[in-house]
Amino acid sequence: MESLLFDRRTACSFTGHRPDRLPSGWRQEASALSPLRRAMDAAIGGALEDGYRTFLCGMALGTDILAAELVLGRRERGQSLRLIAALPCPGQDSRWSREQQARYRRLLSRADGVQVLCDRYTPYCMAARNRWMVEHSARLIAVYDGGSGGTAGTVSLARRQGLEMVTIDPRCPEYLSPQTRTLFHFSE
Repeated sequence: MESLLFDRRTACSFTGHRPDRLPSGWRQEASALSPLRRAMDAAIGGALEDGYRTFLCGMALGTDILAAELVLGRRERGQSLRLIAALPCPGQDSRWSREQQARYRRLLSRADGVQVLCDRYTPYCMAARNRWMVEHSARLIAVYDGGSGGTAGTVSLARRQGLEMVTIDPRCPEYLSPQTRTLFHFSE
């Protein structure tokens, strides 16, 4: 793994919902997720066009895992970018299914760096991870439906910190470029 040194001005972080608030829920059906994946990939592409090269990802089920796959897919196609996995604590995946754990561990092994925020699980370790990502990036890509929860808190913190924001509603995926103000809509 590479050093975790990176320039915050060229770092972009992700936040978003767990599978239960994404299309097809916990089933994670590829066809149902396709519009969301396209919108997220367009947001990543837009970040690259705007000079972002380091992507910080919390590696939680749902949005984070999708984001990590998209970033690594672009890297494998030759694009110059880095994925930093920001983990709330060791064993984040300990209560996940074997399939989810295998997917997570494959992605983690391909990350360019790993930052672990707490040495064990605490009620605040997820918030610590989210804060670290916001404090170490200049743009946030949020898959956010407007509801309450950890994603809402991260979006609120990012706004207070003055980060550029890209918000994708998982119910109606579209991507608004913060630089050109161009709206891209993705449907099935």
